[in-house]
Amino acid sequence: MSEDKIYRVGLVGMGHIAGVHWAAYGAIEGVKIVAAADISEDARKAFAEPRGLKNIYADYQEMLDKENLDIVSVCTWPQAHAEVTIEAAQRKPKAIMCEKPMALGLKEADNMLKACRKNNVKLAIGHDLRFCEDFREVKRRLNA
Repeated sequence: MSEDKIYRVGLVGMGHIAGVHWAAYGAIEGVKIVAAADISEDARKAFAEPRGLKNIYADYQEMLDKENLDIVSVCTWPQAHAEVTIEAAQRKPKAIMCEKPMALGLKEADNMLKACRKNNVKLAIGHDLRFCEDFREVKRRLNA
């Protein structure tokens, strides 16, 4: 792979947490958010306009079909995590970053894992709170 490779990222969901993803990807060299989707017109405008993002979609499946994404970030409400992750995996990006919680139940989680394995897609779940100092202190105390 060339050092000039830019990993193309698409966001599904354009609310608060998508802004966190925007900042994180923006701090990584060789990664660029090229598109985002949200069913809410207000969310699309509020997210895309100040960031200068041009490729915005009301239908995330259309975005997945058109944008040739390397990475998909699932930033929706938890009820949609499984559906969006499975749909994204079928387009065979290199990776999917899904927000927590992974799914609403074990069957959904299993289906997400199956879809990603079948399509050779890496799946990561954003369990970032485990790194917060308060949670780390609780863990230290429990271990003691």
